[in-house]
Amino acid sequence: MGKAALESILAARMRRQRGCMAAFLAYIEPALFPPAKSSMPPPLLQLKDIALTFGGTPLLAGAELSVSPGERVSLVGRNGSGKSTLLKIAAGIVEPDRGSVFVQPGALVRYLPQEPDFSGFASTLAYVEAGLRVTDDAHAARYLLEQFGLTGQEDPAQLSGGEARRVALARVLAPAPDILLLDEPTNHLDLTTIEWLESDLDARRCAMVIISHDRRFLSTLSRSTVWLDRGETRRL
Repeated sequence: MGKAALESILAARMRRQRGCMAAFLAYIEPALFPPAKSSMPPPLLQLKDIALTFGGTPLLAGAELSVSPGERVSLVGRNGSGKSTLLKIAAGIVEPDRGSVFVQPGALVRYLPQEPDFSGFASTLAYVEAGLRVTDDAHAARYLLEQFGLTGQEDPAQLSGGEARRVALARVLAPAPDILLLDEPTNHLDLTTIEWLESDLDARRCAMVIISHDRRFLSTLSRSTVWLDRGETRRL
C-alpha cells in the first residue's frame, strides 16, 4: 500500500473518531453542564412601559415596576411626580394610557389609599371584614382592630384622622396578602402605633411597595428603592 493511500485511510479514521467524540460530548454535555438556573423568582407584580396623561400633561412616560415574592420596595420621588398614581395602576384602580400590568395568578393584592372610603359601612368592624375572603380567618379583623386600640363598633363617619388610618390598615393587613401596596401608611399615626406597625410588617413575608415621607419607616422596612422622576422610573 502506498504512502498516500495509508495517509488517506488514517485521515478518514481520525475524522470518524472526531465525529463520534463530538456526538458523545453533545449527548453528555447537558448532564455535565446543566444550564444555570435563574436565582430570581418570577415577579408577583410587574408594570411595563406605563404611560398616563392628565389634562394634556404627561404624568407617567414609560414607568416600570417589578416586585418579586417577599421583596420590599420603597417608591420615592418629588411631590406630584406620580407615585400615588403608579400605585393605583398597580392596584388596578387606574387604567394607564399605555403599558401592561401583570399580577401573578392567584396572588392577593391589597392597596392602602391615602383617603379610605368608608361610605356604606355601619361600623369599623364591618369595613375591615369586607376586605376578607371566604377562606380568610374571620377573627383577624377583630384582632387587628384591637391591636390598633379600636373595638370595631366605631362609626366610620366619626373617626379621627389617626383612627381612620388604623382602620384602613387593619383592612389591608387582615387577609394576609401576597402584595401590600401602601400609600403613606404612617400618616396621622402616633409613634407607638408606628413602631407596632413596623414590627408587624417586618414579621410578614409578603411583598411590599411603600410610599412614605417617613424616612425612618422606609429605612426599617424597604430593601430596594425605585425613583420616579419626570414620568420614568429607575431602580437605585
